[in-house]
Amino acid sequence: MKEKTRVMLAVPAIFCATTMGNNAYAGRSIGDLGDIAMFLANGWAIGLTMAESDWTGTIQYAESMLGAQLATEIIKTRIIHETRPNGLNDESFPSGHATGAFSAPMFIHRRYGWKQSIGPYALALFTGFSRVHTRMHYTHDVLAGAAVSALFTWMFVSPQNENVRMWPSFSGDGAGIRVSAKF
Repeated sequence: MKEKTRVMLAVPAIFCATTMGNNAYAGRSIGDLGDIAMFLANGWAIGLTMAESDWTGTIQYAESMLGAQLATEIIKTRIIHETRPNGLNDESFPSGHATGAFSAPMFIHRRYGWKQSIGPYALALFTGFSRVHTRMHYTHDVLAGAAVSALFTWMFVSPQNENVRMWPSFSGDGAGIRVSAKF
């Protein structure tokens, strides 16, 4: 097995095992499995940057993920006080789990391309589903968490292949996407 493949498989497993500790065992609920999926997606992103020896990507991932999580926490605890579907508290919007889960595939998609991000997107979608299924969030909470991740990914992450670049563009008349290609 190639060294790169070993790193790609080992890092998510180690990341999940160390972050979940004794809670990572069979027979867990949908909510617990959603948590595990979120940690696996993040481990996948970190493992990919390590396998590629892409330390710039590692830093960009950390900046985008931490920025998105901080923004999500500020929005849900200081600005918007939406009650969760289960009535637990008023920190429903946006979903922090969705923000964390979608940070990984969006980073991978932007940095390395969409093919590399298919697995992490599946993990993130499952995490989002689990948050709605367990009545911790509404669907719009999950979508907002994913949108926060997308915004911070666009702000902090650059494609590894600089031949094709895309970025958001805003003006007084509206918004759009600019594309630049080198041949």
